[in-house]
Amino acid sequence: MSDTSSTFEKTSQSPLAWAADIQLAVVFLTRIPWRLNGDVPPQALNRALRAFPLIGLIVGGGSATVFGLAHFANLPALACALLAILSAVLLTGALHEDGLADVADGFGGGQDKARKLEIMRDSRLGAYGGLALVFSIGLRTSALIGFEDWTLGAAALVGTACLSRVAPALLIYMMDPARSDGLAATMEKPAGLIICQSLGLGVALFLLCTPGVAGWITLSVCTLALLIWKAIAQNQIGGQTGDVCGASQQIIEISALLTLASLL
Repeated sequence: MSDTSSTFEKTSQSPLAWAADIQLAVVFLTRIPWRLNGDVPPQALNRALRAFPLIGLIVGGGSATVFGLAHFANLPALACALLAILSAVLLTGALHEDGLADVADGFGGGQDKARKLEIMRDSRLGAYGGLALVFSIGLRTSALIGFEDWTLGAAALVGTACLSRVAPALLIYMMDPARSDGLAATMEKPAGLIICQSLGLGVALFLLCTPGVAGWITLSVCTLALLIWKAIAQNQIGGQTGDVCGASQQIIEISALLTLASLL
C-alpha cells in the first residue's frame, strides 16, 4: 500500500485495489486488529465505500454464528437474540450505535443547527441518546425473537448487516457535509461507479440471504426509511455528518429486521 498513486486511484478495479479497500473498510468499521501498512491518502475512504457491504458478511456472520450457538445451547430466545446483537456491537466497537446516540442527543436537544452539531460532538450520553440505544437494541432483539425459525433470523442478520452498510455510502453521495470540518467535510463525493458497486453488492448479498417477495418488500421499506432519514437530517442540520451516516446504518438494519420478522 506504499505506492499510493497506483493503489488508491479513485475507481481502480484491480484486485489489488479491491484488497486495499476491503482492508481499509475492515479497519474503519470494525475492531479487528488489521494494521494498515504505509500512508493512506485522505480520500482513500471514498473508494473503500464500495467494500462496506462486505464488512456485513463479517459482522453479520459473527452475529449469526453466536445466534445459532446460543440456540444449540438451548438458551432462552431472548438471551439468544441479545447475545447476537452483543456480538455485533463488540465486533464494531459500537461504532454505529455511537452515531445514533449522538444524533438523537443533537436533534432532540439542540435549538438550532450550530447547537445541534455542538451536542453531537459531545461524547457524553444524554437522555435522547440513551433512549435511542434502548430502542435500537430492543427493536432488533424483538425482531430476532419474532422469527418462527431461528435459521431465518440468522440469515436475516447477515443480509441486513450487508444491506445496512450501503446507507452511509448513499448519504455521503446524496448529501453535502453539514460541517466545514471533520471526516465528512474532508471526503469528496465518491464516484458514481463506486456507489453503484456498493449498492449492487449490498442488494445482491441481502437478496441471497432473503430471497423471494419478502426480500423485495424489505428493500422497498428500507429505501423509504433512508429517504425519510435523509429528509430529517437535511431539515435538522442541512446535510450529513459521520454520526448521521452511522445512524443510517442502524435505521436501515432495524427497518429490515422488523420487516422480515413480520413477513417470514
